[in-house]
Amino acid sequence: MSDLLTLSEGAVLTHLATRAELTGGALRAVDDLRLWARLADGDGLPLAGGGTVRTVVEAGEPYLTGPRGWLAAVRPEEVVALRLRGGGFELSTTTLTGFSAERAVRVTEEFAQRALEALRAFAEGLEPSPGVSIDVAVLGLLASDPETFADPLPPLAPLLNGASLEVRGGRVGIVGAPWETDSVADLSPSDVVRLALVRSALRTYGEGANLSRALTYLGRSETVLTRIADEVEREPLPARLVEALPRTDPAALLLAARTAEGEGRSFEAAGIVSEVLTLAPGLTPAERDAAEYAACRTNPKDPLPARAAHLFRQLLVYGDRPARRRLVDDLVALSVRVAEPALADLALFENDVVGEFLDARGEWLREDEVRLLESWRGTPLRLWEVLEAGDGRITLRDAAEEAGRPVTLADELLPSQALPGDLMLTRLLDDGTGPHVFGHPFKVDPARRQEMLALLADPVDPYAVAAFFRRAAR
Repeated sequence: MSDLLTLSEGAVLTHLATRAELTGGALRAVDDLRLWARLADGDGLPLAGGGTVRTVVEAGEPYLTGPRGWLAAVRPEEVVALRLRGGGFELSTTTLTGFSAERAVRVTEEFAQRALEALRAFAEGLEPSPGVSIDVAVLGLLASDPETFADPLPPLAPLLNGASLEVRGGRVGIVGAPWETDSVADLSPSDVVRLALVRSALRTYGEGANLSRALTYLGRSETVLTRIADEVEREPLPARLVEALPRTDPAALLLAARTAEGEGRSFEAAGIVSEVLTLAPGLTPAERDAAEYAACRTNPKDPLPARAAHLFRQLLVYGDRPARRRLVDDLVALSVRVAEPALADLALFENDVVGEFLDARGEWLREDEVRLLESWRGTPLRLWEVLEAGDGRITLRDAAEEAGRPVTLADELLPSQALPGDLMLTRLLDDGTGPHVFGHPFKVDPARRQEMLALLADPVDPYAVAAFFRRAAR
């Protein structure tokens, strides 16, 4: 510790004080003041004017605390300057007027270099995180030039964020670093680095920036291209970036196609995907997209009930695309994994994914198919009581209407899976000839009949319905 105190002697770190911090008498030291939190851990360090500054941990985050009233002279949103001198802290405030821009640039450049090194070390399995610890980087700067923090610079977190770096939990990484480390566990070390660098290039793109290196990385790894394409569909690229993508590069074209798809322009996306496959036949993500778009065109010779079943399958595929997959995942997180097929119905209809499908892909649909899907949009989710089941037929009645008219369906599977008295939560969709069950019904415990009926009040909350199947009966 004495070596660190010697190395840090005379350095000053700054932090923007919040009202909550001043009220609590403690400064958050996750980022800007992280080195000081490290030095003040344990016995603490003396504070000029009396008392001791110590590090305490609250909710997993370090804070600097001092004697009663040690922050009394600081106002909310003022910049605190905490200098280490003679083995203790000196506290003051600063306006940061006239700070050295040259030193600030040097700090950000050093952090950027160390962040890249940390990413590579993480990819090789040498470090647990893709970012460099702030205190380690600050010590490195002080070791190479003790004057780096001789005068107050802007607080580190906003300074580094402004330089297109990411600050997470006391670490600094390049924009796009895989902070959720499990998400890249299946990637090779080189692909981990490529993924992060391409993300960084896309997310920090500025007018006239050169994208050639990022496109080269995408061209070298179909795995990374697939990941990036999915991310772009979830968060489409801005128009100026799409315009900058070369129309002769298949990876660039795929990103343009996924941007169009993510913005609900499937017809345009399909045309771009055709260009991709002309340039790069066999490119897997483009082939999958092309097959999905082609499947939207039904055979006019097929009767409407057959096309209705096909359209429902296409809705499920559409709902499983990157831009909408989270709708199902969020429901599964509240429910049980085995219910995922049934939860897809909730995601599709209660979030009007059917309407999005019509808007995005209606140009490929026939008039009777459009009318059918429009009718589906207005079909409510209901709890049905099984009255009879057998011989390929099942008779149901709306559980909310004791005197309601029974509905009899012809179905290959349901009659063998249900008994009279069972309750099923499902949506009866018109197939052109009458009601039909296309999705996977939920079975509901008859003892929880009223509890479920209460959840079906308009509008239905899909999250409440999903959670119903996870919790025990009341």
